[in-house]
Amino acid sequence: MGLPTVDAPCFLCGSREADPLWTTPDRAFAVPGLYTVARCRRCRFLYQKPRVDDAHLAACYPDRYPRHQEPSPRIPFKGSPGRIRAARWALASALGYSHFRDPSVGLLTRLRAWALRRRISWDCPPWRGGGRYLDVGCGSGGALGAAKALGWQVTGVEVDDAAAAKAKRFTDEIHVGDALTAPFAPGRFDVVTAFHVLEHVPDPVAMIRRMLEWLAPGGLLIVEVPNAGGLGAAIFGKAWSGLELPRHLSHFSPESLERAVEQGGGRMVWCWHGAKPRYYLWSLAAWLRDHGRTRLASDTERRLVYGLLKIFLEVTLPLVRLARRGEVIRVGIASR
Repeated sequence: MGLPTVDAPCFLCGSREADPLWTTPDRAFAVPGLYTVARCRRCRFLYQKPRVDDAHLAACYPDRYPRHQEPSPRIPFKGSPGRIRAARWALASALGYSHFRDPSVGLLTRLRAWALRRRISWDCPPWRGGGRYLDVGCGSGGALGAAKALGWQVTGVEVDDAAAAKAKRFTDEIHVGDALTAPFAPGRFDVVTAFHVLEHVPDPVAMIRRMLEWLAPGGLLIVEVPNAGGLGAAIFGKAWSGLELPRHLSHFSPESLERAVEQGGGRMVWCWHGAKPRYYLWSLAAWLRDHGRTRLASDTERRLVYGLLKIFLEVTLPLVRLARRGEVIRVGIASR
């Protein structure tokens, strides 16, 4: 017996006409039931239909849900002194952290900084305005910890009480509850982030609109979601790890995410693609089990085989990013 569901219309166009595409159980946490992704006949958007009823969404998230666990902030100031100098130069030259600029660094440090730029840019928000930062769906505070280490004044929103309590190690200002009810003044923040949040909420357009209201003039909203238009979804179908039913209510491609942004009153200013080996390896194991290859699936999860597959993917995945078919998309959004 699954959780109670509602037959909601398409989140983007409001149409109730949709065709079932993929049906799966909860592969990650075994929430009872089977859940279906459908494709809207009018706008082609992918969404869960029927979806879990609002009153029961919390039951989709067990205590061991990863974003609610202890935070491990991706602070760039780790490693040898040389790496730290390179990270500081990368932050200053690529992301606007002028307070980290050190004109005395040599050519080798600058070359090392150039090599670090992509990872630094992925882990750290660009500096804007007065350095006022809000993370929506902050979980236990990993992004807040990284931003605070870089000099931001940090604030968070988190619906889960236990996770919010952990996030308070980084700031006392955590709104616990639905982001749509958060009492922040319009124009308060220079950067707002929502990492893997939009796919979880019943009204992603309303969420985008609300977050844009909180942006100061010249501010930036950064959103990251799984990419239903990526290579993994195309290869693995219902075994694709990005589905994560029943927690993911929406499944965005770059095109459908841009439509949601425009409906929310924003404009997309850039789009990055990310791809990590573990996403494909999870999907591969699920696909093999779906096709009765349980033993082979177990073999791919053994340390040696997993490690070899991971090395192969580390070498080939830059091509996936270049082809703009990554497993996740991260977009920068400005107010219109």
